[in-house]
Amino acid sequence: MIEKPRLLFLFTGGTISMAKTGASGHLAVTDAVPDLLSHAPVLASVAEIETQTVTNVDSSDLTPEDWASMAETIAGSQEDYDGFVIVHGTDTMAFTACALSFMLGGDHKPVVLTGSQRPLMAPRTDARSNLVHSAISATMNVREVGLYFGNHLFRGNRSTKTSVHAYDAYASPNHPPLVELGVDIERVSPALQRTGPLTVRTEIDPRVAVLSAFPGMTPSAIDALTDAGTKMIMLRGFGEGNLPMKAWPDAIRRAADAGIHVLVGSQCRAGSSRPGRYAGSDAARDAGAIYIGDMTGEAAVVKSMCLLGRGLNGEAFRTALLSPIAGEITPGSASRL
Repeated sequence: MIEKPRLLFLFTGGTISMAKTGASGHLAVTDAVPDLLSHAPVLASVAEIETQTVTNVDSSDLTPEDWASMAETIAGSQEDYDGFVIVHGTDTMAFTACALSFMLGGDHKPVVLTGSQRPLMAPRTDARSNLVHSAISATMNVREVGLYFGNHLFRGNRSTKTSVHAYDAYASPNHPPLVELGVDIERVSPALQRTGPLTVRTEIDPRVAVLSAFPGMTPSAIDALTDAGTKMIMLRGFGEGNLPMKAWPDAIRRAADAGIHVLVGSQCRAGSSRPGRYAGSDAARDAGAIYIGDMTGEAAVVKSMCLLGRGLNGEAFRTALLSPIAGEITPGSASRL
């Protein structure tokens, strides 16, 4: 008899366990954590499943402390399980995937995050398929932090939520999926080659902020955030990260001179944020801004929180931000050759 793999499901809440409550009919977290095996009994044919509750909240209410709890639980259970599935709300799942990919260093068992657009109890739910395919993905020895949604296992720190209504709600704009699970299961791109002993680093500095530029916007918010003690400001520019020329370079320079890391990303999902094509982006770079290349906005924000938490500043921060920790950035994508 072939021994089935052992998987630990870590439950955090989200839509998958919600129900409509009260006269308003809003979806809300319930006190009862669902019995996953009773609602998706086929899971038992994939692996031996154990469940553990980390928390039970709307994912909008998850905190870096919850990220740390997940990372520490995974690290402390490496010898007991062959893989891990994190059941998570979709709204902030990409942030958690990024955090775990940066917190868990060295070689570790597969970690797969998933959730659903409809509750597990709903007749037309996508939850059961996502749970089963995530379990399968966690048994495939893809030894990194992945995110499963819409028939694809993505690298977690390359994924982003792109739809509030489609079942195919996630995408990985700048990196191909790791695995495609259709009628057949196809490995699309190679997983990370992780080496060395498992390490866990959960330090976080949450003093970061994100600003989206729009036509006519003044950069006064940059000065206000600098005065408020923010340590990193990410500006979501236009196109490749273009920003207005009037007043913006001076505001960026003031922030950089005050020791604030000013990052520039894009309001576009696909492609790299980098200077060199437009005068506005070059002016921002020359004022001290750091372009984030082909990282997602979620990855850049969470990576900054981790690097700041580890005490990195100045050139050490810049170098670490633009160097891959867990496959989240393509080397050289932040500059134009």
